[in-house]
Amino acid sequence: MEIITGGASAVYGADAVTGVVNFILKKNYQGANLHAQLGTSEHGNFNKGLFSLTGGMNFADNRGNIAASVEHSDQDNLMFRDRFGHKAYATIKTPNGPTDTALFNNAGGYNRIDAGTFSLGGTTDITKRYVFNPDGTIRKQRFDGIYDNAAQCQDCDRSDNNQYVQLQPKYGRTTLSALASYDITPDHRLYAEGTYSHVDVKTYSSPAFDSTRAGGRGYVITRDNAYITPDLAALMDANKLKSIRVSRIDGDAGVRGEDTKRDTSRAVFGANGVIASDWQYDASLNYGVTDETRHNLNNRIHDRFFASIDAVRDPKTGNIVCRSTINPNYVNPNHINVAQNTRGGVLDPIALGGGCVPTSIFGAGVINPAAAQWFNTTTTTSSRLTQFVGGGSVTNNNLFQMPFEAGAASVAAGIEYRRETSSQTTDPLDQQGLTFLNAIPSSSGDYNVKEGYIETALPLISGRPFAQNLTFDAAARFSDYSTIGHTKAWRWGLDWSIVDDLRLRGTMSSAVRAPNIGELFGGLSQNFFTVTDPCSANELKNGKDPSVRAANCGALGIPAGWQSTRTSSIQGLSGSNPDLKPEQGRTWTAGMVITPRFLDGFGLTLDYWNIKLTNAITAPGGSDIADRCVDAPSGISNIYCLNASRDPASHELVSIRSLNQNISALSTSGVDIGAYYSTQVGSGTLKFNLDATKVIAFTEHPFQDDPDSTIQDNGTLGYPKWKAVLFTTYSWNHWVFNWNMRYFSSMLRVSNESYQSNPTQTTPIKAGAGFFNDARVSYAFPNSGWQVYGGVTNVFDRDPPTNLFGTGFGSGLYDAIGRAYYAGFNYNF
Repeated sequence: MEIITGGASAVYGADAVTGVVNFILKKNYQGANLHAQLGTSEHGNFNKGLFSLTGGMNFADNRGNIAASVEHSDQDNLMFRDRFGHKAYATIKTPNGPTDTALFNNAGGYNRIDAGTFSLGGTTDITKRYVFNPDGTIRKQRFDGIYDNAAQCQDCDRSDNNQYVQLQPKYGRTTLSALASYDITPDHRLYAEGTYSHVDVKTYSSPAFDSTRAGGRGYVITRDNAYITPDLAALMDANKLKSIRVSRIDGDAGVRGEDTKRDTSRAVFGANGVIASDWQYDASLNYGVTDETRHNLNNRIHDRFFASIDAVRDPKTGNIVCRSTINPNYVNPNHINVAQNTRGGVLDPIALGGGCVPTSIFGAGVINPAAAQWFNTTTTTSSRLTQFVGGGSVTNNNLFQMPFEAGAASVAAGIEYRRETSSQTTDPLDQQGLTFLNAIPSSSGDYNVKEGYIETALPLISGRPFAQNLTFDAAARFSDYSTIGHTKAWRWGLDWSIVDDLRLRGTMSSAVRAPNIGELFGGLSQNFFTVTDPCSANELKNGKDPSVRAANCGALGIPAGWQSTRTSSIQGLSGSNPDLKPEQGRTWTAGMVITPRFLDGFGLTLDYWNIKLTNAITAPGGSDIADRCVDAPSGISNIYCLNASRDPASHELVSIRSLNQNISALSTSGVDIGAYYSTQVGSGTLKFNLDATKVIAFTEHPFQDDPDSTIQDNGTLGYPKWKAVLFTTYSWNHWVFNWNMRYFSSMLRVSNESYQSNPTQTTPIKAGAGFFNDARVSYAFPNSGWQVYGGVTNVFDRDPPTNLFGTGFGSGLYDAIGRAYYAGFNYNF
C-alpha cells in the first residue's frame, strides 16, 4: 500500500485533492494461501471472523499467469447496552456549582420517556408533569435529583436513549477476485482483472418518537380515548382538559434500522509493454457497477400510527376500535399535512388502507404487537452507480541525459476518459413524506470528463560536494468536465540529497476537487430547521450591525416592533445544486530525511505541510440562512434571502432551502514525524517504527467571504493536536512479537472560542488523552508453510472518557469495544 499526502490531483485526478492511497496488487503469484482468523471481545460478546483462500499459477512456459482469491469476513452487532449496560449521562445546568453546567451520571431528558409523559402546563414546570405506570395509570413524574429548564434531570423518570445506540453494525462481506496476464511477445503483455463483492450491513437507530415536525410536541390524546384510566380521566376533568399531549419513545413498537445490501462488480482489460527503445506503454479499459438496496426497517406510516392511538369505544358494540373505522372523516389532530407543514386533518385513506388495530401508548411496553405490525412497514430504496474509464499512458525513464552528468530525465504522459452515472429510486411512501423518514426524492445524474496529464523528473546535480543528488519533478493535469468545464492541477518539487546523512525535500501544488453526482444531482430532500427569527424585535440587537438588520427586515416588509410567534420547526428542503464549481486547494510541504551514519539502523523524517482549501462545498444551516439574509450590508438582494420565504400576511418564516454552495474554506498545517530504529538484541532483531503528527492549526471558514467567520478546531473534540503510533517488533528464530501503541492528545469538549471566553462553563471540559496498546505474537513452523498467531487489542482494557462511547462526532478516536482477543493461521502450499 502506498500513501501520498496532499497535492496528488495533478497525478491522480480531482478526487485526490487531499492525497491518495494506492493498493498495489500481487503480480505473477504462484502457489496457494489459506488464511483464517476468529476474534471475540471481553465485553458484549462481539465476535469477528475472516477466511480467505488465494491461489495462482503460471502457464504456457511461464508466459502467462492466473490468480484468484475468495474472502469472507463478518462481525456481530454490538449494542451499547451489551457493552456498557445502562450508563446514561446528561449535561445539566448547575446555578450553584463551580461551573455553569456539569455532566451527571444516571441522567437524561425528562420531557420524552419510554413510558410516556405529559404536562398540565409548560414543559419545564415539574410540578405539573406526570408519567404512566405499566398498567396505564398515572403518577407524578419523579425528580429526586438535580434538574434544569433544558429538560434534563438526574435520578428521575427520564429517557434512556443509550440502550438503542449501536456501537458496531452487523456486517458481512464476500469478495471474489481474479487476475490474469499473458505475454503475447517478450515486449507486449495482455492483462485482465475481475472483482465481485457482496456486502450486507445491518444498522439500528432509535425507535420512532413524537417529533416536533410541523409543530408537534407529544401525541394528542383526546378525553374520549378508550384507554384512558379513571385517574387520568379525573385529572383531565378537574383541569377542564379535552386533550393531553403524550411524549414518549416508542421502543415497544420496534427499533428502526437499515438492512443494506451492496453488490459491486469491476472488470479491467489492458495491455502494456515496450513501444521502442526506452518507451513503455500501458492502456486499459475499466468498467464497474455498484447496486445497492436499502431496506428501512420498522419505518412507521404516520397516519396508520395516528389512527391506532386514536382508539375509542364503538357505540354499537362497545368494543375498542380505531376512530377512523367508524368516522373516516374525523379531523385527527396528529395528522401531518406534508405540503403545508401543519398539524390536523383527515387521515389519508390510501395510507391507511384498512385493517386498523387500536393500541394504548400509556406505559412502557404497552403497544399492541398487532398494531405495530400494521403501522410499521419496510420501505426500500435502491440505487445504482456505474463508472467507465478508458485511458493510456507512456513512460520513458531514460528520455535524455541531463547536463553535468546528473543522470537521465524521465517522463510520463497519458490521456483518460471517465464517465460516471448514479441513480436512486426511493420508495413511494418515503417520497410522499408519509413515513417517519423525511420526504426523500428519487434522483439521477451523470457526468463525463476528458483528461490529459504529464509528469517529469529531471536530475539537476549528481555526485557533487553537498549535492549528491538534486532532482526537480513536476506534474500537470488538464481536465474537461461535462458539468463544470475546464480545470487544471499542477505540482512541482525538489529532492536534495546533501550528504549520505541528510536529504531535503519540498513540494508545491495546486489541486481541484470536482463536485460529485450526489452534490450536483442528488435532488432536494425534506428537512426541518429550528430558527430564531432574526427580525423579531428582541433579536434585532443581535445582528452583526443592528441598524443593517433592522433596515433589511423593514425592506422585507416587516413592521417595526414585530415579534415572531412561531413555536414549531420550519419546513424546507436540503440537497444538491447543479451550479456548483470545483473546490480549489493549495498545498506546500518542506521536509528532511536524516539517516546518520554514526547510528546504524536509525532514520528520521520531518515534514511540514500546509493545506488551504477554498470554494468548499457546504450546505448552510437554517439559522445562517435567515441571519445572513438580513445582515448583509448590500441589502436583501442576496442568495440567502432567495432561500428564506416568508408569509406575506404574518411575516413568519415558512420555508427554507439549504442548497450545496461553494461558500466555505479550510486551512490547516502541521508536521509529520517518522522515525525508525533497528538493532540486534541477543540472537533476534528489535525494530521500532514511529509515525506521529503535530497539527499546528486547523481553521474552518464557514463563509469564506466573511473574515470574522472562523472556527478554530485544533485541539477540540475530533481534532487532537497530537497523534502518534509506535510499532515495536522483536523477531527471534521463528517467533515474531509485536507491541503497538496508539496515542492522541486530550481535546476540548467545547469550541476554542467558547473555552477562551468562559473556561469554567462545564465539567468535564476536556476529554482525556487516548493511549491504547495492542499485542500480537506469531510462530512460523519451519519448512511447513504454517504460521499461527494470536493477539490482544486494547490490552489494558481502557474505556473511553465519560459519555464518549464511539458514536458521536470525535468520539470514534477512542476504543469503545474494550479488550478483545483474536487468533488465526496462514498456510502456504
